[in-house]
Amino acid sequence: MTVILAGAGWVLPLAGGMLVISTLLVMWRLLVGPSRPDRAVAVDALTMIGVAGVAVLALMSEQAVLLDVAIVLAIVSFLGSVAFALLFTGTHSSDHPHGQPGGRPPDCRPPDCQPPQDEGGER
Repeated sequence: MTVILAGAGWVLPLAGGMLVISTLLVMWRLLVGPSRPDRAVAVDALTMIGVAGVAVLALMSEQAVLLDVAIVLAIVSFLGSVAFALLFTGTHSSDHPHGQPGGRPPDCRPPDCQPPQDEGGER
């Protein structure tokens, strides 16, 4: 089965060029940072650009098997994103109530102030 893509002569090279520009910008973010989560997002973005690049290559070369490669790369990228999310769990101040580990307000000093206890009763 042959599929004719309207405007393929200029659309696919334009898409490839945009992917190259995107790759350069994301590589800058990966190298500059400033934080580890920024770099993790940059790695995730690079894999998504890779998926898009493989899809454009599949359209340009008319090789349908490359779409399978793109799908596998997307699945592996998702698993990597989940691993990064688990790696960074608990490292941001918004992960804890009041921005402090243990849920205490910043002006509270033990033993005078304890985190709220769950009553365990029905409401």
